[in-house]
Amino acid sequence: MGTIEFRSPDRLDADAAVVDVREASAYETLGHIPGAVNIPTDRFRDPTGLATGMLPEADALAEWLGEAGIAPDDDVIAYDDDRGVYAARFLITLAAYGHDGDLSLLDGDYSTWERDRQVTTDEPNVDSVTYEIDALGDVVAERAAVEAAVESEAAVVDTRTEPEYEQAHVPGAIQLDWERFVDSETGRRRSDAEINAILEEQDLTPDRSIVLYCNTARRLSYVYAVLSDLGYEDVRFYEGSLEDWLRTRTDDWDPATIKRRVREHASEGPAAVKAALGEDAAAKLKLVGLYEQKQGGYFMFRTKIPGGALDSEAARALGTVAEEYATLPADRDPERSPFGDSYLDVTTRQDIQFHWIRMEDVPEIWDLLDPAGVSTFQTGGNSVRNVVSCPAAGVAADEVLDTRPVAEAITEAFLADHRYANLPRKLKVSVNGCRGACAQPEINDLGFTPARKGDRLGFNVAAGGGLSDSPRIGSDLDVFVEPDQVVEVVRATADLFVEHGSYLDTAVNRLRFLVEEWGAEQFRAELQRFAPVEFESAGENLVEHHHPDHVGVHDQADGANYVGLSIPVGRIDGEDFQAIADLTETYGSGEVRLTTQQNLLVPDVADEELADLHAEPLLAEYSPDPGPFTRGVVTCTGREFCNYALVETKARAKRWAAELDERVDTDQDRIGLRFSGCTASCAQPQIDDIGLRGDTRQTEQGVQSAADVALGGKLDVEPEFATWIAPRVPIEEIPGAIERIVETFEREGADDERFQEFCRRVPDERLAEVLRPAEIDPAPAVQSGGSD
Repeated sequence: MGTIEFRSPDRLDADAAVVDVREASAYETLGHIPGAVNIPTDRFRDPTGLATGMLPEADALAEWLGEAGIAPDDDVIAYDDDRGVYAARFLITLAAYGHDGDLSLLDGDYSTWERDRQVTTDEPNVDSVTYEIDALGDVVAERAAVEAAVESEAAVVDTRTEPEYEQAHVPGAIQLDWERFVDSETGRRRSDAEINAILEEQDLTPDRSIVLYCNTARRLSYVYAVLSDLGYEDVRFYEGSLEDWLRTRTDDWDPATIKRRVREHASEGPAAVKAALGEDAAAKLKLVGLYEQKQGGYFMFRTKIPGGALDSEAARALGTVAEEYATLPADRDPERSPFGDSYLDVTTRQDIQFHWIRMEDVPEIWDLLDPAGVSTFQTGGNSVRNVVSCPAAGVAADEVLDTRPVAEAITEAFLADHRYANLPRKLKVSVNGCRGACAQPEINDLGFTPARKGDRLGFNVAAGGGLSDSPRIGSDLDVFVEPDQVVEVVRATADLFVEHGSYLDTAVNRLRFLVEEWGAEQFRAELQRFAPVEFESAGENLVEHHHPDHVGVHDQADGANYVGLSIPVGRIDGEDFQAIADLTETYGSGEVRLTTQQNLLVPDVADEELADLHAEPLLAEYSPDPGPFTRGVVTCTGREFCNYALVETKARAKRWAAELDERVDTDQDRIGLRFSGCTASCAQPQIDDIGLRGDTRQTEQGVQSAADVALGGKLDVEPEFATWIAPRVPIEEIPGAIERIVETFEREGADDERFQEFCRRVPDERLAEVLRPAEIDPAPAVQSGGSD
């Protein structure tokens, strides 16, 4: 192994090359050790590597060292401003490339030197030299060597913190935080006796073969230097580190294998299933649609329905699952639920999901769904999620392209492919063939919208849309693709995401953060590297408007009609869903379409059948002509089942919408009202007229449920996110606040002005006054919990 020793500031060799790895600005303005040359940290970490912190290319490193006047046989001493951890990274890079001279790490950092010794801002005169590198040495461990070490007596050592280790680690790894070797008061290396005691605790003796890893090969470098200084001879480091390990563990995330293991052990209960799945069992279960409910022992179960298109057989099977398996436990009073004791939810991704599912029943549910062609693969987890598209695809009067074959093709390309079942984060795709772009391409990771290029029809492509705490409209990539090229573009995006996305920093590892960091031009160029099709510039955009929903009776291209039914908050009784399947056979073509607004539509209804369909008793509950608030209400699951939500959403929002329909006199046919229980934006509160986000407030009476209120969002040719106007409005005051703001709009709005336009025109301060009268104090927020 390449040897590194610690060097006291009192023992610097006058003939050694001293390297300062701090940023250039610090080196130039704050001073440096006399004679030191500057090679900043970012120069010896490859930003384009498979995992963050990979070694630089040999030619690039040789050029930088030569320019700094460092020859292959020079002794080198390095320092930084963070206890030596970055300088150690520089030295381990030289060791990896076989540097012939002695390598030393300044014990401490620049502050240790500066405290009692001379510094300067003068740069040394350096004569460049030729530095040649042959190949990597044996201190670098490839993935195969790490896999072998896991199975052998070798020690695999995780040099990160304990919380990071608990989140994810290489199986069998020893957790040894690099900072344990640093004296917290002086910032210098601890004594040999102290370090040896730490190593003995972990049975890390000099005779063992040791492989080190972290996230970015920085912290492991310090531990490498410590072990080298103590005389350890068989120490290597895993260059790819945990990032590389996690992104390649795809075999463990094979949905088909997970499903088989669930089937084998479901009768033994959840604990047995988790034991069979091993590490990260909860995350693996999401790949087959199973999410643990906050009520122990029960699961939410989600299905995948590309473009929301179902035939009546599949719809009946889904209704049967709700009726027979998604039932309230015996100790729950169905009288307290406005939704009965067996129901299903339509989601904003055109899926169906169930609650109160027992693990023991899952194989029987699959036995119902599989023959009906309904999959539960990759409906959750870090995978390509359900592809959304226009629910009226194939029948809409304003359609440019029928997107059903495209949505199906994308789904088939990724379904059960374990390479894409363990992405850095979820990947959401929207394919739109109508002029209304109703599948929300603006807020998906990839959005395809109808376009014309000469005499060819296809799609323009946008990337990087999304919501949550950092909402972003997708960036136009200036790319036109034909329908049969869409799958390859999605696959290329997934491959790019695997290579460049972070598997560890979950707060900022959605695709939109990568697009934001690189910009559309660089992202397009990088995507072209992965795509087998040559990109063309964007075609003529054929999007003319935006469909807020599909409720009501609408003309089809063939002269028939599709009828959109309002499903308030997306929750529907299992028997009712089966009955709707029957209605589609009586009045339509035996199809049910689900929408991103949590509603459904019945296509292919002839003019002469409309009156009879409207007269069906079921349509009194699920109306094609609801009030404006019921028509526009969308919610997330809420605190009833979700561990993250701060407030209950569905029962509240359904009740509020019905009350507001009765109380508020408005000419608007739809008032969009979206209610998310937390900041995750599952109900998409930023994109509609009124957005609500669950919150809590501290009052003299204790913790009180509340909601933040946003106004004026829209997805359209020129999309705009809603503005958060009033924070922490008491939950019981929300209906009154909505009533006041809509009535104010009716009094003060201009002729033909939409509610969203009014909210963008009126100053925020005025809107806030209406939403929150002076007697309603916003009160401090509470960090967690709620009072529901």
